[in-house]
Amino acid sequence: MASGAAATPQTATLVLHGPNLVAAWIPGTQSSPPVEAVMRNKDKAFVPDVLVVPVGSSVRFPNEDPFFHSIYATGSPDDFDIGFYGTGPGKVVRFMHPGTVSVHCHIHVFMHGIIVVADGIAASASDGRLVLQRVPAGTHEVEAVFADGTTHRITARIAPNVGALSLRVSPR
Repeated sequence: MASGAAATPQTATLVLHGPNLVAAWIPGTQSSPPVEAVMRNKDKAFVPDVLVVPVGSSVRFPNEDPFFHSIYATGSPDDFDIGFYGTGPGKVVRFMHPGTVSVHCHIHVFMHGIIVVADGIAASASDGRLVLQRVPAGTHEVEAVFADGTTHRITARIAPNVGALSLRVSPR
């Protein structure tokens, strides 16, 4: 590189926005190490209702309600059923496979939460908008997750000289 020349950005910020968008991740990019996260049962709801964790992470489901819950997930690589349990520290589930896990309660059928298990750069959305930081230049398949638990794969092409890219996504 010539002396005094500006360096070309090799990473960019990817901003996604769209109706009911709750999370997204870019498989195969630099992932964070596993964490110990919490998804509470409170007032017959999951708090937070969307949780993004790296592959290998554990999630504790404490029960802060004065009655039983029975938390489970089906239809994902990390299905689980932790059975009935009362108020207290809850039970722990480890998530070893990337994907979207829709979490429910056998007792309170209206309860719904989403756990996104990411094997790459990931973020959750605030009001249908999310920001993925330090995305390498190149072409990436991005997994966008919506409030009903469905996913939509989009392609993002980030040129080496682009500092930020904004894309609108919508469910199919």
